[in-house]
Amino acid sequence: MVKLSEILSWMEIDLIGDDSDVVDLSLDSRKVEQGYAFIALSGDSHHGIDFAYQAQRAGACVIFSEKKDNEKVKPKSRRQPLGIDVYEIENLSQRLGELSSKFYGNPAEKLKIVGITGTNGKTSSAWMLLQMWSQFGIKGGYIGTLGYGNLQQMHDQPNTTPSALDLHKILAGFVSEGITHVGLEVSSHGIHQGRVNTLDFDCVAFTNLSRDHLDFHKTIEEYASVKKQLFTNYNSHCKAVNADDYYGSRWLIDFKNDSASSKVFSFGLNNEEVDVVASKVNLTAKGMDFTIGFNGKKREIHTSLLGLFNVENILLVATVLLGQGFAFEEICNAIPQLQPVPGRMNCIISNTETQSNPLIIVDYAHTPDALEQVLKALKQHNARKIWCVFGCGGNRDKGKRPQMGHIAEQYADNVIITDDNPRFEDPEQIVQDILMGMETQPKVIHSRRDAIAHVITNADADDLILIAGKGHEAYQIVNGQRFVFDDRSVAKQILLEHQEKCA
Repeated sequence: MVKLSEILSWMEIDLIGDDSDVVDLSLDSRKVEQGYAFIALSGDSHHGIDFAYQAQRAGACVIFSEKKDNEKVKPKSRRQPLGIDVYEIENLSQRLGELSSKFYGNPAEKLKIVGITGTNGKTSSAWMLLQMWSQFGIKGGYIGTLGYGNLQQMHDQPNTTPSALDLHKILAGFVSEGITHVGLEVSSHGIHQGRVNTLDFDCVAFTNLSRDHLDFHKTIEEYASVKKQLFTNYNSHCKAVNADDYYGSRWLIDFKNDSASSKVFSFGLNNEEVDVVASKVNLTAKGMDFTIGFNGKKREIHTSLLGLFNVENILLVATVLLGQGFAFEEICNAIPQLQPVPGRMNCIISNTETQSNPLIIVDYAHTPDALEQVLKALKQHNARKIWCVFGCGGNRDKGKRPQMGHIAEQYADNVIITDDNPRFEDPEQIVQDILMGMETQPKVIHSRRDAIAHVITNADADDLILIAGKGHEAYQIVNGQRFVFDDRSVAKQILLEHQEKCA
């Protein structure tokens, strides 16, 4: 609880009414309770002030609103609810991090935060980092695509990087739980919209960059420029950058030429010029073997994880840990214990050993690069016939749809196109966009459950099935409504039914 006058002093604004006790902050009028401050931002399609009356009825004691000159969307009305003061604040959206941080006791200052950005690999890298810290006796927290929480319990949240308000509230909760280290996925939206403003990072890391979110950023160069800001506009003790990536290799030159830059570490595959290198990679049906090297030291590593991209993720994690001061030997000892990330290269295991069934993999791959990397990895691990079930999300970058169709056709033996969160778009139009990149006519089954059932019942025992696009997601979004749907549980159920029929 904080006095309103104190909050206003942070914003350099004078108190004009009663000096209320502010219990909490909320951006959503539906979540306001007695004594809350309602923060009315100007969004992409609505202005929060339009919901001021609902916030007042729910118990809001004050409203902070975006100043007129900073509005992206004009409000329908500026009628001030009776009994509530409304303060207009300059650049409220960009200052929300400052306001939230102070309200929740500056929690970020009490935590070692690792910010991870890039198109693919953020979730896997952050989750692996959490596992590694746990092995070192460190209590870690995670914030990203999977939600927020720790290795034992996760909570849902809508965005990869939460709003600045929610972010600091989550960090404050971490501090109260005794968490000391945090793996934070930093999306391009999160950077562009100022969600991580006011954060100082212990380390920032870059995975890779390929086509994604061009519905928002318009060009790949603009997208890359926003990603780079995490390394140039925020304080950090060290940087870990993928030297194998086109943009990463360019940024490394800039970072290393900047005398004011923090410690810079590079990592990559089969590249002796980087700081942390993986070589002699051998992919098998049971995992991967490779050699990791740093500062003249080398160790043979085995992991049960699948996919060459997971070697890159492991390298990123090892590089971050080295930057944090952990010893090379203890890092190498911990790597073999890493487990798959929820929804990433997850194997659906048969419940019986008496029947032979196709290997089923569920993965979150929903970009052209991610789908290509996963399909390549599965080919490299085992030369089976591959079935690929995938679709593309509605109301998202349409340009990637034909690219994903082309990639699926190129690397899979059988392709089934299905629905994947069509949202408000016509699913048939999404399919037609995908087909634009394909030379052959694949089977189209809009029902995702029926598509999964089709491949499980038609694949041979020595085939491999990839169900791509949703991974950890436990829902399907159709016409703006969320329906319960989890690829992993659906595949398990259908596999069990198939086994019973064949018994």
